[in-house]
Amino acid sequence: MTVATPARWVQARGTILSQRDYGAGHRWLDVAVPEHVPAPAAGQFMQLLLPPVSSAVLLPRPMSVAGVRARRSGRTVGFLYAPVGTGTLALARLGAGDTVDVLGPLGHGYPLDEPGTPVLVAGGRGVAPLLFAAATLAQAGRRPEFVFGARSSPYLIGLADARRQLARMRGRLHLATDDGTRGTRGTVLDVLDAFAPSLRAPVVIHACGPHGMLKALALWAMRRGFRAHLAMESVMACGTGVCRGCPLPRSAEARAAFDPDVTPSLYGNREFAMCCTDGPVFEAHDLDWERVE
Repeated sequence: MTVATPARWVQARGTILSQRDYGAGHRWLDVAVPEHVPAPAAGQFMQLLLPPVSSAVLLPRPMSVAGVRARRSGRTVGFLYAPVGTGTLALARLGAGDTVDVLGPLGHGYPLDEPGTPVLVAGGRGVAPLLFAAATLAQAGRRPEFVFGARSSPYLIGLADARRQLARMRGRLHLATDDGTRGTRGTVLDVLDAFAPSLRAPVVIHACGPHGMLKALALWAMRRGFRAHLAMESVMACGTGVCRGCPLPRSAEARAAFDPDVTPSLYGNREFAMCCTDGPVFEAHDLDWERVE
């Protein structure tokens, strides 16, 4: 398994700089964190613990990092989210100057230095870490192919930002919608089928989106001998492997390679990986996609 090495994580007090609408009921949140918080990599996540605004909001919220900018004393970390549950609705009510406790960066990110033609594949709000990945590739002078799919054009969240980033790095943007309102009528796999044969080998896919899309993409990539790194979601209460609340089934290949004598217990067991510590980015061969829910 080849993944980006996770940075040392710390807990710190963050200050909300701004929140803004980002389309289709989503919000973009910028949080200032102090300089001793390590810089996250694309694909990693952070836990945000809200002030005690409600007795119902007890657990931190795992949030995929969508962008990082340097500040004079620290950095600004951007998050893209949809206010749908008790915690995220409470988060959406916070404004500039409010504080949150931040734990991170957590998990393994995308191995963006892996040689080959990088192909970024996003489904809906799964675009968040891939906007960050595109910026990271741009800094390294690499041009990706960016495939963005959703059920309808309004759900191509952050499309304008994706266009701007790719224009700066001369990358190509490919769109797909289930209803045909933007780009190819169909799925991201329909788009990939059309242009993947023309890509220079080796092809390396970095993806995030609904588990159904990731399963189809993983199987598609493995059949073609492409490497695919997929950012998964699960219920992550602690983010550090302690609570055991985010298991994902290992593949037969991963189970056979598992060595309990050298694998820390916070990384799960032979049968199950922990999404927060083994992941959230997994190589396609590492999971049993027939058992992924």
